[in-house]
Order: sequence, then C-alpha cells, then structure tokens
Amino acid sequence: MVLQAGALRVSAEQPQTQAAADAIRETGAQALTELREVIGLLREPPATLLAAAEVGEAPPGRLSALVTESGVRAVLVEDGDPGRVPAVVGRAAYRVVQEGLTNVRKHAPGAAATVTLGYGPDGVRVSVRNGPAASTPDPALVGSGTGLLGLRERVELLGGSLDSGPCDGGGFLLEARLPA
Repeated sequence: MVLQAGALRVSAEQPQTQAAADAIRETGAQALTELREVIGLLREPPATLLAAAEVGEAPPGRLSALVTESGVRAVLVEDGDPGRVPAVVGRAAYRVVQEGLTNVRKHAPGAAATVTLGYGPDGVRVSVRNGPAASTPDPALVGSGTGLLGLRERVELLGGSLDSGPCDGGGFLLEARLPA
C-alpha cells in the first residue's frame, strides 16, 4: 500500500490526488512502524521493552493538533511536566486520545470533550471525557466495535491499564494509565 501510494504520488497530475496519496503513504508507514512495535512487544517483556525504548519528548504539539483538528469541540488540559517519556508511551497516549475523539465524533455527535494528560513521576494518565450527544449518531459511522479492545491490548502490553464507561449525567470517559 505504501509503495502504491508513492507511485500514485509520482504519477498523479492533480494536486488533490498527490496530497491524498501522500496522506495514504504517511498513514501506511506509521501503521508499519506501530506493527513493528507491537511485534516487539510480543517478543519482549514490557519492563525490558520500556527500559530499552527510545526516549523522546512527549508529543504535546502533535496532541494539540490532533485535538484541534479532530472535528470535536474539545479542549486539551495538561497537568505536570511532560519531561521525557519513552517514545512508545508517547505514541500510546496519542492513540488513546485519537480513539477517544474518534468515538466522540461517531457515538456522541456535537458533544463537547475534555482531553486531559497528567504527567507524573510514575507515568502518564490520559483521559478523554465527553458530555452527552447533541444529536443522534449516524448508524453508518458506527465501526466494528474493536477500537477499544485493540487500544486496551496496546496499553496493557506496555504495563498500563485502560478503563472506559458511561459517566453520571451522560457522556463517556476513556482513561488510560501508562508507565513512564
């Protein structure tokens, strides 16, 4: 897919087609990177993987862009010092936010959401909380129902935990705790 998107980018004449091909290629390349990480997680105990993981800045700029461009009325609240966290943990936090906002858009259209990242010495706490839907969800947008299951597996492979469920007064909370 990545190679075919690259070939389309080179051969396409319209800028819109070139931009779409670039987006497909970038998404495919990111998926391959994440697949390699998951395979690595399956081969190594979580403690070994985290000890050896590349350390990099937590991606607050990327998270800010994700929240802003999500199509959801959402605010990002960060608490604590992001400092340096393993890159694999930063990517997992990003995926939690991405899945949470996707679910708000699909299942609670028009709802406002708050994305919170709490950085502490022991790890990162990520939550996406939304209020009740402002309109009825479009049945065509409802997915396979495996997004949270896959996310839970990703988080648990890192030695973290994921909780989700309805909130009192309506809405939904997705919360992950990831080790630093």
